[in-house]
Amino acid sequence: MADTSIQDVDTSVLGIGERNGITPLGGFLARMIVSSHDYVTGKYKLHKLKEIEDMIAKAVKVNVPFNNPVTGICAFTHKAGIHAKAILANPSTYEIIDPHDFGMSRYVHFTSRLTGWNAIKSRVEQLGLQMTDDEIKLLTNKIKEQADEGELAIDETDTIIRHFHRDLAA
Repeated sequence: MADTSIQDVDTSVLGIGERNGITPLGGFLARMIVSSHDYVTGKYKLHKLKEIEDMIAKAVKVNVPFNNPVTGICAFTHKAGIHAKAILANPSTYEIIDPHDFGMSRYVHFTSRLTGWNAIKSRVEQLGLQMTDDEIKLLTNKIKEQADEGELAIDETDTIIRHFHRDLAA
């Protein structure tokens, strides 16, 4: 019986030069890791994907698309309240791929008007501050109100959190 297994797969990097349906490497590896996690993580240096894509993007003077599979800035970013809560409790609820397999990290957005109190609670803990859940819920409302007025940067939101914490102690 003849061996019918696939020996080679043609891929593109970031879809550069693609015209005939050649899949991007990142999307292909993402699909492969879902199918056979142990095989793919044992055979390939997945953490090099970001480096390769950044190198190609620089060479052809383009940005890595924000929605690029695996390495795009939005690939493992979570924002809305219930969604962020689920990610914080059990990442596999919304992530079929572990970002750490690719040397990437997860980011729970906490500076938005859509943020939930669990995302703020996580940030409060990252900052080493202590607050009750009720205090964090009040803080969340304050952050959401300010985010409704205009986009907040991370350092602005951290300042709001620290001032709120300081005022609690006063």
